[in-house]
Amino acid sequence: MEIAEEFERLLDRDWREAAVYGSRYSLKSGTVARILLIRTRQEKIRVGCFREFQNSIAESSHQLLKDLIEYYELTDFEITDNAIVNTVNGSEFIFKGLHRNEQSIKSIEGIDIAWVEEAQTVSVKSLETLTPTIRKPGSQIIYTYNRLTEEDPIHKRLVIEGRPNTLVIKVDYTVAKKYGFLPKQIEEEIEDDKKRPNLFKHKWLGEPENQIEGKVYNDWKEIEEIPFEARLERYGLDFGYWPDPCAIVQILYYNGGYILDELLYERKLENPHIASTLLNLPKALVIADSAEPKSIAEIRRLGINIIGADKGSESVRYGVKTVQAQKISVTKRSVNLLKEYRGYLQAVDKNTNLPLVGEYTGENHLLDAVRYAICSLLPIKQRKEKLAQIIRLPNTPRVNVT
Repeated sequence: MEIAEEFERLLDRDWREAAVYGSRYSLKSGTVARILLIRTRQEKIRVGCFREFQNSIAESSHQLLKDLIEYYELTDFEITDNAIVNTVNGSEFIFKGLHRNEQSIKSIEGIDIAWVEEAQTVSVKSLETLTPTIRKPGSQIIYTYNRLTEEDPIHKRLVIEGRPNTLVIKVDYTVAKKYGFLPKQIEEEIEDDKKRPNLFKHKWLGEPENQIEGKVYNDWKEIEEIPFEARLERYGLDFGYWPDPCAIVQILYYNGGYILDELLYERKLENPHIASTLLNLPKALVIADSAEPKSIAEIRRLGINIIGADKGSESVRYGVKTVQAQKISVTKRSVNLLKEYRGYLQAVDKNTNLPLVGEYTGENHLLDAVRYAICSLLPIKQRKEKLAQIIRLPNTPRVNVT
């Protein structure tokens, strides 16, 4: 395995905590995963892989480690659904979520190395639970993250305030470029993003998020928990298999606005699995991508109350405007939804740098699911009138929308 020299200090044993932070395509997660595989082959150790929010093993670092094991043909590892074990020396990886899991975390014994992914989302309470739990002599904790704000608890703890025996590594996309690991399409995206300085600094240089030019949605509030009084209205479903994920979000009404809560964001799911997930949730109408009528029909046969979303000319722009008009809150555990929210931008013409009306860039699987569900909550007559207003051209008769 080749390790970029920028990360070589992670192989040393003279530090207690390591803050490895930066931008997209800076090789952070892949490099840490490789280093942990090396360490677990050198000696018998126990590695704890943590995230603030982990509702399933699919949301953990399990898949990344599995992919690397298969890529390098490391036949001394046995991979199960919930763990990875080295069959030669007994080293093991375990995977846990930190949020509202205090007692389970405290009961973990004998962790030699803890790896906390997406550490920018980790709360102060979770840090106060985790750090004394990793107490074995010589134990180490690695945090990998992209900064969100100036007040991210992990960055404040390790970089701004500082802790004894702390290793700090800041990296950005230039590391991948230096070693020839930056795909051409990503280089093109970076060059295009340079037109929006705040976006470029956050996305590609790892600076904290400011108001990014061209963001489609703004001022969404993050909340810890869903209030008991919130009323479930809909589920939004965007189909995906590979490389796009299947995405499910629940929409709840509360205090004059909507609460969004990510429920599923997973690849390679068959329709029966999607139906099983929905059957285990409180009942509500599911609004799905109508481009998949066969999938909708199959899921309906499996007992789900599901219909396709209204789609057609200008329906995306109409849906975006409808969502923009709402008061929106998002649960902090909706990690993928919040990522999409921060990176969903108005598309611009590369030559003129002017906005392309009705076109957007960025990941939008959960955002599409949100759009389907919220638009369905408007009365049919109101939906038709608003859509007609959007697609009506000057000096033309009123458009009939069906």
